[in-house]
Amino acid sequence: VHTIAVAQKPPRDASVRSVRLAGAAVAHQPFEIRVEVGCSGGLACGTIPVEVREVMDRSPPEVLARGEVTVEADDDGAHAIELSITLHRAGPRVIEVAIDAPPKDTIPDNDRRYVTLDVARDRVRVLHIAGRPTYDVRAMRTWLKDDESVDVVAFFILRTPTDSVGARQNELALIPFPVDELFTTHLPSFDAVVLQDFNAATYGLTKHLKNLAKYVEGGGGLIMVGGPDAFGPGRYAGTALAPALPVQIGIEQERDGVDLATFEPVLTPAGRVAPVLAPLRDVIGNVMPEMPGTNMVGAANPGATVLMTHPTLGGGEPMPILALGEYGTGRTIALTVDGTHRLLMGERASAQAGRAYGAFWDGLLGWLMRDPRFESTGIDIIGGCVAGEPSSLALRPLPGHVGVATLTVRELGSGDTAFETTVPVSADGATIPLELPALDAGGYAASVRIGDAASTSSPKTNLTPATRRDFACERGGDEWADPRPDAARLRAISEVTGGKAFGPGDDEAIPLPEASVVHTQRKTKPLLPPWGFTGLAAALVGAHWVARRRAGLS
Repeated sequence: VHTIAVAQKPPRDASVRSVRLAGAAVAHQPFEIRVEVGCSGGLACGTIPVEVREVMDRSPPEVLARGEVTVEADDDGAHAIELSITLHRAGPRVIEVAIDAPPKDTIPDNDRRYVTLDVARDRVRVLHIAGRPTYDVRAMRTWLKDDESVDVVAFFILRTPTDSVGARQNELALIPFPVDELFTTHLPSFDAVVLQDFNAATYGLTKHLKNLAKYVEGGGGLIMVGGPDAFGPGRYAGTALAPALPVQIGIEQERDGVDLATFEPVLTPAGRVAPVLAPLRDVIGNVMPEMPGTNMVGAANPGATVLMTHPTLGGGEPMPILALGEYGTGRTIALTVDGTHRLLMGERASAQAGRAYGAFWDGLLGWLMRDPRFESTGIDIIGGCVAGEPSSLALRPLPGHVGVATLTVRELGSGDTAFETTVPVSADGATIPLELPALDAGGYAASVRIGDAASTSSPKTNLTPATRRDFACERGGDEWADPRPDAARLRAISEVTGGKAFGPGDDEAIPLPEASVVHTQRKTKPLLPPWGFTGLAAALVGAHWVARRRAGLS
């Protein structure tokens, strides 16, 4: 191997040479990142400000930490600084590390690095708010408390503001519901919020619904569970939270928003193959137990995936009973019944030892937290992404899904669509490779959902909820981070491989191998000579004539 050094002196450059984790990145917990800053080529750097930001979706980057690195004159080495940051969302997160380079910096592209951090989740923090004590509320609270991976903060309304208790307020043991504190100060610390049969107007939640919608849009999870005070009767129609839900809620449903007739929910085609319901289907199959009524809701919002419907209610399409949706970077679930405790209690539930209840809610909460077990499609960035260069992406749909996959790649921050395409999906779950165009430096979010190919609607009826993966695309990467020439390493490579090392401008002196002469020849040999084929044809004609004569044919 011959090597050529293209430069002898380092350029005047200040750069972020590396970004490393000093441990594991865990959601809600501070962790350290180590940033190495270098200065070369005699550039007078002095004190260099360093800033770490999280690249957000449809909003400016959020500053996580700031610091300074001091570089002495004529010091070409790397200087490290450790900064403590805290991320509240699990999964792939895009971090931007930037320095304020001094004047005369010749390579500005390496003044900032984009890094993808895989943030783990130690425990799931759930805020459970219920409007009244019921069997369904009791089952939910017990399940949450028994799950060691969940930290639950539960509030139950035991009396309404209009109840007459015959005692002064200061003599009551019950504490007031801290709605203002929960939905202003402490809301970002929760991974998911469960609103179960809760009236927003009665207990002062209406003024905080905008905060709750913003929380979901920023990556939080929300489950609304049915009951006499949920959905329409809970005064959620026309509020800031309504667009975040996967089902439509109209003003007309505030008064007549509950149907008390018992029914058996029906699994949709999406529900029969959705991984989120796979644990439940493994226990009870595809036939759901009877439910004691439901809230009345409208059709599914655009982009939502309906997994269960009512057998008789609904207009042109059956009314959704269980629907999953995406809002911003967060996820929402609408469950219009308050009878899932029948998966835990009752004659049919006893046959499975009540395992169906845990299987059902484990899937819903897992999907809300983007647990890979419950994602319908995997997304892999093959070999990373370099700005200005094409990159590869692979979709891994689960077996059983047949339809059309829609892939959308959006730029974080602006929300602009950088790439969009559709590809067919086969039932065998084969990996689908895709080529992405050259992208600019920054953070991106790739999302994919599978639609029903037979659907005539546009967009196609969803067979799967959207799966999302954030990734970083930086210009140059590690190769640009440290632009100093390393002639010693090039010389060592040449010596080990038996080659020669050359300096700048010596490329014409590289010894080229002598040209190789390649001889080719083609020979053909027929199976039979021409007279052989003629004789064979005559024999076949004669045999055919004899056969016809013996059969009595002229």
